[in-house]
Amino acid sequence: MAMMAIGKTPDVWAAAVELYGITDWLTEQAHESPDVQQYDQAILGDPVKDRKVYEDASPIKYLQNANAPLLVLQGENDIVDPKEEAGQVVGTLRKYGKIVDAHYYPGAGHGFAKRENQVDSLERTIAWFDKYLKDTRQ
Repeated sequence: MAMMAIGKTPDVWAAAVELYGITDWLTEQAHESPDVQQYDQAILGDPVKDRKVYEDASPIKYLQNANAPLLVLQGENDIVDPKEEAGQVVGTLRKYGKIVDAHYYPGAGHGFAKRENQVDSLERTIAWFDKYLKDTRQ
């Protein structure tokens, strides 16, 4: 949702954090487990026949419009939203000269089950928003 928000309504957001999200529904189909592929297809339809639905629902289509700095937090072993998706958003935003940073959690899957990863992700989120949202004129 964060990526879709900063891409489709770029003037509304000053900073964003994305946690283990979908960048491109079509490439996600190629990298995710078969049971998750089937689930996605139940929602979006056939990726060949309904390609436009997949494209229009993919944040990557809109990322060139983003103005907000984006922090990407991702588990390295995520089978629901694979780390290739996070790499795609980072590469795309860098290509367009946007501010982006990423952190990949070793051994982590979808969501951060380990307490230390949960704490770290919150600390990184707070630091990101402090950096880009706090008024530095004080």
